[in-house]
Amino acid sequence: MKKPTSYLAIDMGAGSIRVVQGIFSDRLVINEIGRFDNTIETIDGHDRWNLQRITNGIKSLLVKAFRESKVPIVSIGTDSWGVDFVLLNTAGKPMENPVAYRDKRTSGMDEMWNSQVLDGYETFVKTGINYNIFNSLYQFLSIKNKPVLKACHSILFTADYINYYFSGKRANELTLSGTTQMLNVESRTWDTQITGYLGIENKLNGTPVMPGTNLGELQNCCAYSANVVTVAGHDTACAVAAIPYTDENFAFIATGTWCIAGMLSDKPLLSREAYDMGITNELAADGRFRPLKNIMGLWLIQQLRVAFGSIHSYSEIDEMAQQATPSKVLVNPDDPAFFNPKNMKEAFDAHLADKIESGLSSPAEYYRCAYESLATSFKKTLNDLETLRGQPFSTVHITGGGSKSAMLCALTANYTGKNVVAGPVEGAAIGNLMIQAVADGVVSSYDEARKMITRSFNVKEYHS
Repeated sequence: MKKPTSYLAIDMGAGSIRVVQGIFSDRLVINEIGRFDNTIETIDGHDRWNLQRITNGIKSLLVKAFRESKVPIVSIGTDSWGVDFVLLNTAGKPMENPVAYRDKRTSGMDEMWNSQVLDGYETFVKTGINYNIFNSLYQFLSIKNKPVLKACHSILFTADYINYYFSGKRANELTLSGTTQMLNVESRTWDTQITGYLGIENKLNGTPVMPGTNLGELQNCCAYSANVVTVAGHDTACAVAAIPYTDENFAFIATGTWCIAGMLSDKPLLSREAYDMGITNELAADGRFRPLKNIMGLWLIQQLRVAFGSIHSYSEIDEMAQQATPSKVLVNPDDPAFFNPKNMKEAFDAHLADKIESGLSSPAEYYRCAYESLATSFKKTLNDLETLRGQPFSTVHITGGGSKSAMLCALTANYTGKNVVAGPVEGAAIGNLMIQAVADGVVSSYDEARKMITRSFNVKEYHS
């Protein structure tokens, strides 16, 4: 590489949103420009995302990045959580603050869909996506006859909307579209039976585009010049793109508010057995499939921390859990009681009420219970995937914030009996940046990207 080149990743999480600069030479060096909290707010009787606060925060960080960068910035790309969407009017403006996936409006929508349209397994075979009550399909079903959807002109999912805000071009990106349970698994186009029933067939923006699509010049950002490029719009697809694997016989656990345990596959897993196991088939940045399962994840730790007054850092929580004795009881992370409780400690207490008389006492015991429960859930999911593929995994790659937790990584190695490779921590942002660099030709391929990631970032290994 003759001279350094850089790109900006807008990495959107349910808890925080940040902008990260990646500077490419022989290695990749990342620099976090800044971040701000992202929280669900109760607005007009629903749990919503404050869209103006989000776009203003991102714009401020982009301006800061352009102003301070000593290396030319070629493009920006955005990744986000899946399923949530923004409804645009005929003028291209948001009609309302988007409702968040934890809102209760989808309650009962699965039963309605299964009785009126397709049963669960038929929907799974058609879309590759398994039942989750927060899926876009059920969100749209809940507002099917509402004036806001009837008046809507265009639908963009979260990262798609940010791309549109800064480029002026509307496009639905493939990996993000693949989380909705509305994309046909074979054609990778919108399933007309599903979108037609929901009344949104003419509101989506054509065939979803691949990661690496150039949407045009940056707009709405103080006249700075750069391209807006679609990356893998779904943050987990970005995180998987950053895994520095050398042998494809691996499983991954992308850790964050949700923990996503899965694998890469050339084909989706669509058997009845896969459906009954709760496996879903999302898409990877390179167009392959990611059979996986969504597990409630570090939300348990995050909300326990809130319940205990947020007085300990996450590193302190990890140390507390390591010092606690092994938990005598476990919870099921996927129990609906943990989805959005008012108080996570009380949710644990109610869940365990019939299992232990004295309950958990110290915060350390709650955290230890949460970590062990997650590791147990990881083990079950990986065992299910091994059963479906007919071959054991040799390695488990853990990326994201949970890769910093020695407690979680060691428990995963011990519970699964696999070698665990932890890192890179900034998986989603690194994958985002790498996809931009490959699209720009600065990095020749995803194989070369993984080699650069290996040269650029340390990982830590845990053995059972």
